[in-house]
Amino acid sequence: MRPWRMFAALAGLALATALTGGAAQAAPPAEHDCITPSGANLNQIYGIKERIVSPPICLEVLAGERWVVLANSWTTAAGPDGAVYPAGYTPELPAPIDDLSAKFRSAKYVIDGGTDRERVVTAGPEVLRTFVGEDGLPFATFPSPALKPLRPGTHTFAVYLVLSAQHCDGLGVNVALNCLPAGETEWFAQTPFEVVEKYGTPGRP
Repeated sequence: MRPWRMFAALAGLALATALTGGAAQAAPPAEHDCITPSGANLNQIYGIKERIVSPPICLEVLAGERWVVLANSWTTAAGPDGAVYPAGYTPELPAPIDDLSAKFRSAKYVIDGGTDRERVVTAGPEVLRTFVGEDGLPFATFPSPALKPLRPGTHTFAVYLVLSAQHCDGLGVNVALNCLPAGETEWFAQTPFEVVEKYGTPGRP
């Protein structure tokens, strides 16, 4: 997992261009949204009406509301020209972002893992979304489906990705940094976030 990937992409998200189709949903009120330090509104960019949990900037959900996990993104080379790969690796499709899309099978979101409250939500290829950043490089994100409300308190989430075969991003030759293995991979380690009472704090929406 490369934590910097998500936030490198976020720097250009305000001007990002979607590669995949699908109309965005109406954005929720501004105080509901997940805003990056640069001012990008993740709810509007991704068309997500639910509150977003996206470390390290948005780590709070209100009790009784549905929510969405938005973890790291995965950036690839712009296309086959100039792409570099580890020795012995050959992509199935010429463009690295298309290669990832072809191999992506599912994402698994584990809520409160290792506790008696553990819940696992698995979603298919429909959660994969691809964009082009301001730097011209494609990137993919894997926002979860809308997840059920949780009781107030500290909770955790983790994200796992499942690919049909190894995928490499075309940006380097280091397998550990530039490739994802076949099968299930921990994409985002178990991370805490808070669920708070809806009207527990003055001024809270």
